[in-house]
Amino acid sequence: MVRNLRLIALLLCVALPSLALADVRLSIRADKKNLVLGEPLSVVVKAEDVREPLSSISLDKLKQDFNVYAVSGNVQQQNKKGRIVKSEMLTLTLYPLRAGKLFVPALSYRGKSTQPLQVSVLESGKQMSRVLFKRRLDTAQPQVRQAATLVLEIYDDGSLQWSVPQVITATGAHQRRLAESQREEVLEGTRYTVHRYAWALMPLREGSLKIVFPMLDAFKFGARLRYAVAPLLLNAAPVPAYLPVHVPIGKPLLTMEALPAEIAVDRPVNWNFTVQSSGISVEGIGKLLASIRSNESLRFYPPEISQAGDERATTATQTLRVTLPFVPLRAGTLQLPDIDLPYYDPAGVRVESVSVQGAEFEVINPLWQNVQKITLGFIALLALAAAAYSLIKTLRRILKIRLSLRVIRNAASAIELRHALLNFEGEKVLASNLTLQQWLLRMQAIYGVDERLAAMVQRLENKQYGAGETDAGIVGLAQETSRILHRKYLKYALPKYFKFKLPLKFLQ
Repeated sequence: MVRNLRLIALLLCVALPSLALADVRLSIRADKKNLVLGEPLSVVVKAEDVREPLSSISLDKLKQDFNVYAVSGNVQQQNKKGRIVKSEMLTLTLYPLRAGKLFVPALSYRGKSTQPLQVSVLESGKQMSRVLFKRRLDTAQPQVRQAATLVLEIYDDGSLQWSVPQVITATGAHQRRLAESQREEVLEGTRYTVHRYAWALMPLREGSLKIVFPMLDAFKFGARLRYAVAPLLLNAAPVPAYLPVHVPIGKPLLTMEALPAEIAVDRPVNWNFTVQSSGISVEGIGKLLASIRSNESLRFYPPEISQAGDERATTATQTLRVTLPFVPLRAGTLQLPDIDLPYYDPAGVRVESVSVQGAEFEVINPLWQNVQKITLGFIALLALAAAAYSLIKTLRRILKIRLSLRVIRNAASAIELRHALLNFEGEKVLASNLTLQQWLLRMQAIYGVDERLAAMVQRLENKQYGAGETDAGIVGLAQETSRILHRKYLKYALPKYFKFKLPLKFLQ
């Protein structure tokens, strides 16, 4: 009896699941049969009298042709003939990965399968223009540790707003996002808006690498569109095993900044230059500059290396700014050390170097320079004082001549004229000891011979001895003598830097 009961229980365990499966009704439907690449496809899977959630359905086959963007479920319960029946709807939001005829494969649930659905995906439609994707690498075969620029360009009609793709999948490579840009371009007679996105990609191992792009999101009038981009394959060439890690691949470009014309001794100065290359790093450049050491003329300090510029670059080429502080230890003409940056040349398959000769510069001693400036200033001050003294002396002499000429011009008698001549230039001491002939000889010795002045003196002596000129003639003689002294002898009385015609009115 017990054995029969066990047999009946076993039969019920086998039969009940079969009965339950017989009650499950599975269906599938899509909201459209024709769509444009980028548009969503909504697929609804419905099951009645479910025993476990529809989320257990495997979607792996579906992902071969579609991107599963969203999965949502809705469970309802109904009372049918006194029995609670639970039904569930699974809504799938799909985006096609390519154009053409695609199939939503049969989905299996508890031994039952849905019918496959066929949809037609077009490249463009009435409301949706064609979207093109171009991806390329600027280097045909990059070397390991050589950064290359990966470019993705999207061509559309300008009506789409794209979300910036952030990260690509590139196993075995280091990536760095570059700046994006936008331009207009005519392709095969059609104007496109080109959205350019770029990454700096550096292979870390040799061999084949696969670059997988993320799904690209765009919006048109608030509706989300999603596009798939085909992956890109590249083959990274190896580098020699002996090559140090910090040696860049490809020739770098060094740009030196000019130093000041003069540098003070024992004062710090910054030696600035830039290094431009792909695949360089702050640590690598620091190691390459470790050969620059202090000497008896220059003391160097550790360099400061940073990225040049705040904006993101558009290519994989990096620019590093190097600031190398140093202090000159002595005055004179000094020279900075040469810079040699080794690099690996993929074309020549050898290690080369970029050499830049160190610049020469003058180092001055500020203390000695200040002493020189003070000395020159003192000499200039002495020269100015001497010039001032000479000018004052000359002006005083001019004043004496002016007064002497005025006295000569105003003489009304022979005696007055004689005294005026002997007192010419204020020589009162000589006037009491000289005769007119002696005064004439003195004037001739100083200023040269002038026959007119000698004739004037002779006429004056004749008048003194009662012969010759009248008083009226003496007045004319005095004025004529004043003119002769002014025109002939005044230029000898002035220094060389006062050789100019001085009007007679100035002396009056």
